[in-house]
Amino acid sequence: MKAEVLPAPVGLYDVDCDGATIGQALRRSAALWPDDAFVIGDGSRITYAAFDVHVDRLASGLLRLGVTAGDNVACWVTNSSWWLLTWFACCRIGATVVSINTRYKTEEVSFILRQSDAKVLVAMPRYWDIDYLGMIREMVPEFESAEPGALTSQNLPDLRAVLLWQDERHSGTLSLEQVMAQSTDAAAVKAAEAAVKPEDPVVIIYTSGTTGVPKGAMHCHRVLIEGQNIARAMHMEPGDKVLGHMPLYHVAGCVATVIPAMQHGCAVVMMPQWEPGAALDLIARERINIMGGIPTHFIDLLQQSDLNPRDTYCLKSAWIGGAPVTPKIARAVKETLHFDALQAVYGMTETMGVTTLSEFEAPIEVTCENKGKPVGDYEVIVADPETGAARAVGEDGEIWVRGYNVMLGYYKNPEATADAITQEGWFRTGDLGRYDEDGYLHITGRAKEMFIVGGSNAYPAEIERYLETHPDIGQAVVCGAPHERLGEVCFAFVMAKAGARLTADEVIAFCRGAIADYKVPRRVEIVEDFPRTSTNKIQRYLLQQEVRRITGS
Repeated sequence: MKAEVLPAPVGLYDVDCDGATIGQALRRSAALWPDDAFVIGDGSRITYAAFDVHVDRLASGLLRLGVTAGDNVACWVTNSSWWLLTWFACCRIGATVVSINTRYKTEEVSFILRQSDAKVLVAMPRYWDIDYLGMIREMVPEFESAEPGALTSQNLPDLRAVLLWQDERHSGTLSLEQVMAQSTDAAAVKAAEAAVKPEDPVVIIYTSGTTGVPKGAMHCHRVLIEGQNIARAMHMEPGDKVLGHMPLYHVAGCVATVIPAMQHGCAVVMMPQWEPGAALDLIARERINIMGGIPTHFIDLLQQSDLNPRDTYCLKSAWIGGAPVTPKIARAVKETLHFDALQAVYGMTETMGVTTLSEFEAPIEVTCENKGKPVGDYEVIVADPETGAARAVGEDGEIWVRGYNVMLGYYKNPEATADAITQEGWFRTGDLGRYDEDGYLHITGRAKEMFIVGGSNAYPAEIERYLETHPDIGQAVVCGAPHERLGEVCFAFVMAKAGARLTADEVIAFCRGAIADYKVPRRVEIVEDFPRTSTNKIQRYLLQQEVRRITGS
């Protein structure tokens, strides 16, 4: 049985984060909870004190390799202590981690490495039967004969070294174990750490857009303030265990999961990939208290629980978002998995992942309606998209956000930054919503054409651009189609070039292995033409209606 639900402990969240850095926050946690576990997974349990020492060792090794303040280090690694060590070591010396989706393929990764000016790439040689080293060889054929730190690449001129996680060895690379093997130059680390400022970027997370070109959203050490907001709202306490299944390359993993856990003496229990049965086993065995996820995760857990119930009375709170939450699912999750609180979340990569969250004490009806309130001292308004004037309660408008949770901007993309952030500092989310009389923000739709596949943002322009590289495709239009488990999937309308013949299977096969799997169309309709306006503009809304007709939704 569950213990009585207690209010959030007074004073636990009162640490001033405004002028702090992530490196300093970790040192504070290591001093407060030295022998408590911070990272659990892969057969090991790393305490706060040990993790802090490992971070210094890796930071020293990176400095020795030539990584300095302002450099970008790309991390193409699954959820693990190695991802976290790389990130925290970079934070400590003023470098920035460029997070790379482990589902991305050669062309996508090559673009990010080039656009981000990545100086170092940290990668897995092989995982999930995916040959990451083979893709690296395609992008940087020179790396195997180069000395790490002195790599010269024609395709990626800024890249100087390829590092492999754990103790993996390959010609032309160093493993992270090797980088950490030499004695720590404490003076060098201390000097580098002293120069780090709270406004310095700590992570660049790439998100695509309506132009089809990925953009790197930059966040700084003020993610610590957001971490405190999240911990307070979810009643995180020292000794709690947090399920670490949300991808660390995503803001939901690195910011919304790891940062609040690290600040408040919690342990992150790592999952390198989502497996519902394994997740339930971890919850029961490790006594997980906190988690978050998209509706798909919770649907999976419910199905697994029906097949093989586990003891989940340890669960305290979870955020759920990334796609609309149906009342049926919300009620079943809270009742079957025994959460004290199931909290609806709304956020974006550009706003640190959590912009609004329903309260811990809020009735389940609030979660069923996908409503929440701002969790920190920043502004969220429903605006007239033309004038920026705030709309009245009950009126729809575009959701705008201003404050410390808004990204620094898109890396080396001032045009996109100016389009997204007004001169007054408002980030225009492109999402539609309204406030109700109780102060809850309700998301009512999307102003942009993006759709969400199992929690991953998919942008039609990006997928269309790839489809149109096929020699027989004249034009393509992509829409989101409803899917029971994933929320939405990709539906493509394709028009062949004059004289060419295409099949749906050929188009799907062309995409598989070339772009991330969640972007691959699940269904393709070959069309002679698209519905158009008198000025020849494609009427996407009519195609979206056709999707609903075909899918019966």
